[in-house]
Amino acid sequence: MQQQTAPDTGFSNQGPIPMECDAPFLKVKGELPRDLNGTLYRNGPNPQFDAPGAHWFVGDGMLHAFHLENGRASYRNRWVRTPKWQAEHDAGRALFGGFGRKLPDAPVTAIPDGGVANTNIIFHGGRLLALEEAHLPMEIEPGTLATLGSCNYGGGIKGPFTAHPKIDPVTGEMMFFGYNAAGPFTPGALVRIGRCLRLSDALRPVGDALCQHGARLRRHRKSPAVSDLAAHRQHDARDERPAALCLGA
Repeated sequence: MQQQTAPDTGFSNQGPIPMECDAPFLKVKGELPRDLNGTLYRNGPNPQFDAPGAHWFVGDGMLHAFHLENGRASYRNRWVRTPKWQAEHDAGRALFGGFGRKLPDAPVTAIPDGGVANTNIIFHGGRLLALEEAHLPMEIEPGTLATLGSCNYGGGIKGPFTAHPKIDPVTGEMMFFGYNAAGPFTPGALVRIGRCLRLSDALRPVGDALCQHGARLRRHRKSPAVSDLAAHRQHDARDERPAALCLGA
């Protein structure tokens, strides 16, 4: 069993889990149906190290997997090995203070990538993906939760990928948007079973202060195309971590 330490924040519902662990035989009260097999994945912020002034939203992504099979239950958790996580692990300390901001005493040679992959977890096109708003998806091995690296769909995606893509229930295609801090154009794409079909730019007013965090898909009766990827959604601060359920996984 592999273990990693995390900061001690005292007694709090928002405190991080300080280790990685495997629990292959969880105690079951009652009885689980033997034909209910699959894995429930969850993702959420769980900082590897204390960082001065860092908001708990920007803690390193940690994945949790609850697996049911033949009436038994097991659990496994792992941090997402982002470049930031690996650099801080190697340094034995925090290098970022949150939202990609380097700490003043971080070495000049420290990587500039502060991605944490801590916001959502989805399964699409045979890939399990850990997501956040400002970076490419991080692909995860579904069984071990090992990080396989960033996923750019064969070079089809070169910029940020939203943490809240939408999947067309009819075609299975996944649509996303991404922020581009270099200008007012926001790339978006249609991804079908692991392949990026097209990438387009959507102009947003420069003075628009709204933060586009979610989106809705609406299907027109006379067209198979998916449209209306523009909706503003606000979230409260309750701890409702995203989850992906893979039956039969």
